[in-house]
Amino acid sequence: MPFLKCIRISTNKEQSEKSKKEGLRCSIFFPQRKGIFKAHYKGEWKDNKKHGKGTDVDRNGWMYEGDWFCGQKHGYGVLSKIYKNNSIRKIYAGYWMIGKKEGFGNLWYENGDYYEGDFHCDKRHGYGRIWYQNGDYYQGFWRNDLSYGKGMFIKGDGNRYEGSFIDGKRNGLGTFYHLDSGQCQYGYWCNDFCINSIMQDINWRQSALHPTAYPIPETNISTICY
Repeated sequence: MPFLKCIRISTNKEQSEKSKKEGLRCSIFFPQRKGIFKAHYKGEWKDNKKHGKGTDVDRNGWMYEGDWFCGQKHGYGVLSKIYKNNSIRKIYAGYWMIGKKEGFGNLWYENGDYYEGDFHCDKRHGYGRIWYQNGDYYQGFWRNDLSYGKGMFIKGDGNRYEGSFIDGKRNGLGTFYHLDSGQCQYGYWCNDFCINSIMQDINWRQSALHPTAYPIPETNISTICY
């Protein structure tokens, strides 16, 4: 009877099913034409995709060690760069979501800057701190990779600004502490320039490196009644 006949599976389909990667594999090498390194992956698979714990190295020397989900970086992982002399430099250590930096992480820049804080879609977003190679420092809020909202920026010489930022620049109300001259400047800022401010001496003015010659006189506003 026709319905009792065995259904034959094509040879190609059978071989394809056998070649599917599932579970833990010691090392899978990927074919490539050009590249400094031989691309390979060592770790867990599910449904022929990287899934679970694993280490991936591409032909340009980028190495990722951490969690995978359906073939993409997802969870906690470390991204590093391998150079021709076999030296390894850590680039990012933190959380990922569907192949992009998401959540808290640490980022090391090639020029020596270092950032730790929140990320969203591969960009600094949320609260974070950054140490610049030239000695400057910023801590506060970020949006789309730029300082945005309340924050504090300290220059390498110690002078400090505390206030509002928009798109990486001082915008809005803020206070700038001129520690080298012993003065405090409170006012309104626009695109890093102070438009209107009040300058007054700090209590430790005489201890400053370059204090003002004379204290700034106090300004008293008198009320005139008619």
